[in-house]
Parts: sequence; structure tokens; C-alpha cells
Amino acid sequence: MNRNNEKAVRTLPFFLCGIFLVVICGLYGAVSALNAAAQFGDNLLFVLYELLFPASVITALFAALLWSRKGDRMYRAYAFSAMVLGVLYLAVMPGLSAPDELSHYSTAYRISSNMMLEDPLIRPAGLTAVRAVDYPLEDMNGVKTPLVPDDEESVPEVLGNPVKQTTYRAVKDWDKRYAFSTKPVASAIPDVHTTPVFYLPQAIGFSLARALGLGTMGLLFLGKFLNLCCYVALTALAVRTTPLGKGWFAAAGLLPMSVSLAASLSYDAGLIGTVFLFTALIFKLAYGAEEIRARELFALCALAALFGPCKLVYAPLILLLWLVPARVFGGGGKKLLCFLILLLSLIAAVLAVNADVLEAYFFPAVAEQAGNESADMRHAGFTAAELFSHPLFTLRMLLNSLSACILTWGGEMIGTKLGNLDPLLGASGLQTLFFALGLFCLTVADSTGETVRILVPGTRAARRAARDREERERAAASAEVLPATETSAVGTSAEEAAQAEERAQAETETALDAVSQQAAAGEVLTAPLGEHVAEAAETLREAEAAVAAEAAASEAVSAAEEADENALPHYIEVGVPGRIARLFAFLVGALSFFGVLGAMLLAWTSRDAVWIEGVQGRYFLPLLPVFLFSLQSRMLQSRLPFKRLVPYGFVILNLCVGIRIFALAVLRV
Repeated sequence: MNRNNEKAVRTLPFFLCGIFLVVICGLYGAVSALNAAAQFGDNLLFVLYELLFPASVITALFAALLWSRKGDRMYRAYAFSAMVLGVLYLAVMPGLSAPDELSHYSTAYRISSNMMLEDPLIRPAGLTAVRAVDYPLEDMNGVKTPLVPDDEESVPEVLGNPVKQTTYRAVKDWDKRYAFSTKPVASAIPDVHTTPVFYLPQAIGFSLARALGLGTMGLLFLGKFLNLCCYVALTALAVRTTPLGKGWFAAAGLLPMSVSLAASLSYDAGLIGTVFLFTALIFKLAYGAEEIRARELFALCALAALFGPCKLVYAPLILLLWLVPARVFGGGGKKLLCFLILLLSLIAAVLAVNADVLEAYFFPAVAEQAGNESADMRHAGFTAAELFSHPLFTLRMLLNSLSACILTWGGEMIGTKLGNLDPLLGASGLQTLFFALGLFCLTVADSTGETVRILVPGTRAARRAARDREERERAAASAEVLPATETSAVGTSAEEAAQAEERAQAETETALDAVSQQAAAGEVLTAPLGEHVAEAAETLREAEAAVAAEAAASEAVSAAEEADENALPHYIEVGVPGRIARLFAFLVGALSFFGVLGAMLLAWTSRDAVWIEGVQGRYFLPLLPVFLFSLQSRMLQSRLPFKRLVPYGFVILNLCVGIRIFALAVLRV
């Protein structure tokens, strides 16, 4: 049995166990759904589960087929898995349940109104304008319908915050309870002041729903679904782009927190996808390219200009460009120039979008006087000058936060608290442990010894040399003139040239012998004999020239073939990152990690806090591939294909998490 068959037999139980695990969790969920339907007298809950359970099993089967296939098309299996799981989370967590999703909803609505050439505000109050049918989503004051004042609830609540058994009934009966009305009413929800690019998918979905005359649930679905599509496209492109560690990006993109954010209106979906793609492109240039192209440099600048203004704490990731060898840029000077271009792109975007925020951070008195102080800054208790002038206090707050909250942040990054940090809805402790174990397995080296190759388009220098060579050959061919009466030409084969040379040598030797005999006998040389000698000598010279031309042509063909190998698309071996590169990547990731802590210490932590407040595990998701890259080790090796098994395991665990969320939500009053 060969090695490939051994691998197929060894990994088959993993895929079968995954399907079996989904079935077991499905039976648990069925008991909860039956209990909820009997307790609350609402058969809708069990009907919904009758759709959820078979869909989960079918997804597990298709995921097993896709992830069990060997090859470099992992991005296809990832795209299918991320899209299906996103729809799953969209279904089990409806409404505005994601962190800060009310503000994201308001921002997307405002941008949608601008797209539709409508006034996004109610004048002169300056509040966001929403359709009357969409206003009950907010329910901030307990009034469900502004046109019917008697339609009130005793406890104000936002749809889906939190998710419970009445949420699913409200989604189904929404259009029956609230009459469709496009009359603009005022919404007091504050929007988010950041780069609007990450709200374009949601805004386009809102605009389509409003143009088609869909209700509130249609508006929410299209906005979330297009946001999910954008996330899947960006992260799948990252998986396809990176030449190494495809499993890192796939696993990080399939964590419950990542997929649940993608299935919401949060800008975190576009942010995570953009940072993933930026990191993957850096890895491609560093370990799977011979030279950088103009479009790749433009893509790096565009991506940095997108995520920089949204979350400045990820700006240190541009330092990863120094992982790329100087030869890829054409020299150290060009490498420095490319880095400066990337840095200037980031700075220009940050200043264009966040000038007021930076002023509030570093000059709070001036910002407050000018009215540029944000809500976060009004909540904050520290200024940048205070933190810089008291380094020991800052260090103490960092150490306290790490010792007290590092495990909590790790669990939140995986998905122990989904929704608006809901402790009931999310991965269980055991599921979180399996997710963490899967991430650890991705740091184990593959001991199979397989060489990974990647297709590259060739180098500009080789293509330039090939064009110059072709021009020289055409010029030489046009300048060469061959006699019409010659018995051999330059284009003859090597055998014909050799035969012509032998005949010419024989004729010349015969003629020279005759001349020698006549000269020895004292005879006068005849004219025909002299002409024959001259003709034979000329033939000999032509034959020698033909042989030399044939040899030169052969050498030119060999050189052309060698140059064409570099000029045309060809495969190269993917480089292996060294210790220095991994250490540098870890330091860059740590710089962004502590940047997150510093930003929350500055913008959110109160003066009487013991550790840094406001930090959430989802902030570290964009940094996860960088840390997985830096933690690679050859000390631990395995023949198991973890780069496929771990993402498949995450798909199975996500299906179990989705079933668990629904099973708990339907029992929640």
C-alpha cells in the first residue's frame, strides 16, 4: 500500500466521526426543541428545528467530501464551508444580535439613503431617517409602532438582543404585525464614524430591499447576506493567495466568532477579510514569488488604506513587508521605496478619515473645545500624555490585564460569547477546548516531506531578454544573404554540412595534387585548373561557415530555452520561513496586540479600573494567522494532514455550536 492510500485510510475515521458527532448533537437539539414546543405551545420552534437538523447533517456530508480531497483547491472547500455556516448563524441568531449591531445598522441605513439619493437625516433634529416599518427593530422606548401609540410592550427590547424563543416567532409574524410603510421616521441610534467602505455590502443590501419594496426582515437578510458574501470572498481569496499556511487562514476564518460576525451587519467582517488578504499577499511575496508586480504593490497599499482608518491598531502589520527578500523588489533601495509608498498610503488614509479622533486622543482639551470629542473619549479617564508620563502605571495595567483576562479573551476570540457578548449563546467549554486544540495542531509541522510548489508568472528581466534576443535574431536573418548557386545553405542540417565539407576537402586535395605534379614537371599552370582550385577553396570556406552558423544557432536555441523557462509561467518551490522571520512576525503581531490594549486603556478604561476595560477577544482575530505563522515548529511533527483535518473539524464544531445555540434559545424566556 502506497503512502497516499495509507493517508486515505488513516484520515477516513476523522471524517466519519465528524458526521456522527453532528447526528449526536442533533438528537440533543431535538429533545430541546420538543420540550420548548410543548412548554410554550408553539409548534414553530420544532418546525424550524426540522429544517436545521437535516441541513446540518447534509452540510457535514458535503464538508467531508470537500475537505477529504487532496490538492491545492482548499479555497473552494473553505468558501463552501464559510458560506453555509454563515447562513446557519444568520438563521439561529436573527435580528440585531451582534456586538454594536444597532450602530452598524444605523450607519448602513444612512449610507443606503445616500445611495438612493434620499435625505439620510430627519431635519432639523439631525437624526437618522428610517422607514416606519423598520423602526420597531430598535424598540428603545418600548413603542413598537410609531403610527399606533397603543402598540407597546412592558419591557423594551431590541429584536435578537438577546436571542430567545419569542425572537423566532417575531421574525415570522413581523409583516403581519407591522403594516408596511415607507414614511421616514427619526431613529436616535448613533452611527459609526469610520471608513464607509466596510459598510458598502450592507448598504447595497438595504438599498436593494428598499428598491424592491421588501419588508424589514428582507432588508435585514439582504444586508447581512451581502456582508457574508463579502467576507467569504475576501477570506477565500486569502486562502487561495497564500502559498503556505492555507490551513491557518481557513481555520481562523471558520471560528464561531468569525463566522457569526460575518453573518451580521458588523464592519468586522470586511475588516477581518481585508487584514487576512493583506497578510496572505505578504506571505506570497515572501515565500512564493520571484518579483513584485505593480498590481501587487497597489493591492497592498489599497488594503492598508482600508483597514488602517478602521482600526489603527493593525497598522504595524505593514512591517511584515520586511519579510520579503530584497531580490523580489529588485534591490534594497527599491524595497525601501515600496515600504515608504505603503506607509504613506496608510498615513494618508488615516489622516483623511481619523484626523478628529487622533486630535481627541492626543489633544483632548482642543478637541473638546472644537466639539470633536467622541463618545469613547468622554467615557475615558486617561489621556495619552498621562500614560506616556507614567510608564510604570501603564505597565502595571497591562500585566494585570494579561494575568486576569488572557484566557477570557482567548475564549471570546473563539466564540464562547456570541451575539452581544451573550454568555449563554456560544461554544461550550468543551467545544472551545477542541477549537483551541485545533489551532495548536496547526503549529505542528508536516513530516511527510512533500515539496510544495507554486505557479509564478515569470520575471520581467527574463521576458525583456527574450524580446531582445528575438529582435537580434530577426535582424541577423534579414541581413544574411546566401548565394543562390551554393550547394549547401546555412539552414542545412549538421549531416549535410559535414558531407559538403568532406566533398570540398576531397576536391581541394585533388586539385592541389594536380598543381603540385604540374609544378614538379615544370609545366605551366592552366587556367581551368586554377579556377578549379579557387572554386574548391571557396566551397571549403562556405562549408566551414555553415558548420559554425549551425553551432551558433544551436547555442542560441539552448539559451533561448533556458531564458523561456524564466520568462514564461513556471513552478517554483515555496520557501520555508526561518527562525528570524518567525520571530519578527511574532514581534509585529505582539505590537498590534499591545496596541489594542493601549487603545482601550486610552479610550475606554475608567480611572478606578483595576485592569484594562472594553477589550474583546474578537479584536485579535485579524492577528491570528500571523501568530500561527510565528509559532511554527519543527520539533513537533505529524504525518496527519492537519491543514485539512482542522478546518473540517471546525466545520463540524460550528454545526454543533449552531444546534446548541438554537436549543438554548428556544428554552429562553
